[in-house]
Amino acid sequence: MTSGKWMRNFIGAVILITVLLGAAVAVLDPFFHYHAPLSGFYYRLADQRSQNDGITRHFSYDAMITGTSNTDNFKTSEFDALFGVSSIKVPYPGASFHEVSANMEKGLSFHNVTIVVRSVDDSYLIESAGAMHSDMGEFPTYLYDSNPFNDIRYYLNRDVLFGYCLPMIKNRLTGAAGGVESFDSYSADDPDTQYGREQALDGMDGFPVPSQQQPLTQSEAQMVRDNVTKNIVEPAKAHPETTFYCFIPPFSIVRWGTMWSEGTLERQIKAQRIAMSLMLECANIKLFSFSDNTDLITDLSNYKDAVHYSPEVSSELLRWMKDGRYQVTKDNMDELLSFEEKFYENYDYQSLMDESSSD
Repeated sequence: MTSGKWMRNFIGAVILITVLLGAAVAVLDPFFHYHAPLSGFYYRLADQRSQNDGITRHFSYDAMITGTSNTDNFKTSEFDALFGVSSIKVPYPGASFHEVSANMEKGLSFHNVTIVVRSVDDSYLIESAGAMHSDMGEFPTYLYDSNPFNDIRYYLNRDVLFGYCLPMIKNRLTGAAGGVESFDSYSADDPDTQYGREQALDGMDGFPVPSQQQPLTQSEAQMVRDNVTKNIVEPAKAHPETTFYCFIPPFSIVRWGTMWSEGTLERQIKAQRIAMSLMLECANIKLFSFSDNTDLITDLSNYKDAVHYSPEVSSELLRWMKDGRYQVTKDNMDELLSFEEKFYENYDYQSLMDESSSD
């Protein structure tokens, strides 16, 4: 065989293998970019940003749970039983309001969604309406658009091929059952996750007394208005047939202490007031806040860090929302925010460290 012929055969073989690998990704489609799951294959749910768009477009449902990692431990089985729906869960850990809203609006356009349960993290109120968070890595926009030319990043993705497709083929050949990983476990905490005072206070040296509390500036106030209007209020008004259960996650007392110590607590409460007022103008938004449930928030056995709570707390939040408990209304908003100011600005945060050192 001449060197020229060998080279042509080699190049042909490389091209053939590349085409076959790309075809395997397109056919199995572990990120649901082109179609719903195929029967007979088992689909692992493990990459929220890469899989959520496909789930939103191609799965069958009439309700959804979405938001940041504060929805990770919600169980769709409990949600379905409580609300009489068939739901998906599409969490976006660390996501901005814009990132969550873009996916949610896609779901609302593709399906007849009756209920949306969505976290509204007040940590992300004071930022632009189009903010994209880069701390979670590059956003896979090629999986969200309809441009076929950039899909090569999907076809020839090493992680997709070896982390998803090959295990799917192996499971099929060995006779393992097909299906899709349960949304109950999707993005949820590992069963070995530890919760408690040590975890909630991890990395904390104390709570220095702030020299002053920072005010909410006019530009920041406008940022909150734009952010909430664009990403929460406008989608709700555009879909009056859908009820939105928006909840402010119950961050632990450690997180409240951090805000107090950094001098941002007053600013945060004022940002909340603006956001709440805007959401309460929508008849189809049911708003919930658990900040006056101090038994929950001060019990650090509920938390794996300063902001993330246990699956048991997540289950409780669903039940409370279904029962209308801790719902914020125009009549009780002022009372709730006044409570926040008095309780969290005067709490003895140093006692958390004293209790920790005595354990």
